Amino acid sequence: MAAVYRYLAGLVFLAVLVQIGFAGYGAFAVAKDTDGGTVDENRFEDVFGIHAGFGYLVVLLGLVLLVVALVARHRIKHTLILFGLLIVQVLLAWIGLEVPWIGFFHPINAMAIAGLSGFLAVSELRPRAPALAA
Repeated sequence: MAAVYRYLAGLVFLAVLVQIGFAGYGAFAVAKDTDGGTVDENRFEDVFGIHAGFGYLVVLLGLVLLVVALVARHRIKHTLILFGLLIVQVLLAWIGLEVPWIGFFHPINAMAIAGLSGFLAVSELRPRAPALAA
């Protein structure tokens, strides 16, 4: 089960990086569209919709990673923290739409998610020292 965790941790990190890329795409697509005037809500949802939708997939992957961690009894604390940050990320997005200054913390939390998921993925790739016989 630790091998499943290893590959899933890498997949979560890759998904987080793709999610960050989708945010960049949304921001620059909206900025480009403002060259001719204003951007309506439909266009905004068109370009940021992939970021929002894929974000829920990242949360689902984080949940699966947490379940695997619990079953394997492997990196439970770090994975629980990661899943908590993913839930906070969704809440920051929802609240940030109504209270923009809360949205300030959405990209900051994203950096924490990227850092922790990257740490988990990279540390899982390192070879482990064999257990010493007692």
